[in-house]
Amino acid sequence: MFEMFTKPDEEHNNGELNTVASCENTENSILSALQPLDGEEKALLAEKSRPLNMEETLRQKIRYEIEAKKHRITNLKNEIQELRQRCEALAKSLHIPVQK
Repeated sequence: MFEMFTKPDEEHNNGELNTVASCENTENSILSALQPLDGEEKALLAEKSRPLNMEETLRQKIRYEIEAKKHRITNLKNEIQELRQRCEALAKSLHIPVQK
C-alpha cells in the first residue's frame, strides 16, 4: 500500500528514494495545469465585462429615452389643451358651438 513512497527508483536515481522528485513533478504538473486556466479565466472575465458594460450603457439610454418620451407626452398634452382652448375662444367669438 505504501510501496510507492518507499520503493527505490533504480532506473533514475541509482536506488535512492523517489519521493522528493515525485512531489516536485506533481507540483510542477499542477502548476502547469493551473496557469492556462488562470489565463483563460482572466480572458473570459474581460470578455464578460464588455457585454456587461454595453448592457449598462443600453439601460441608461433606455432610461433617458423613457424620460424624454414622458417629457414630450406632457408637452403634447399641454399643447393639445392650449389648442383646444384657443379653438374654443375662436369659436365663441364667431358664435359657433364647440363640441368637447
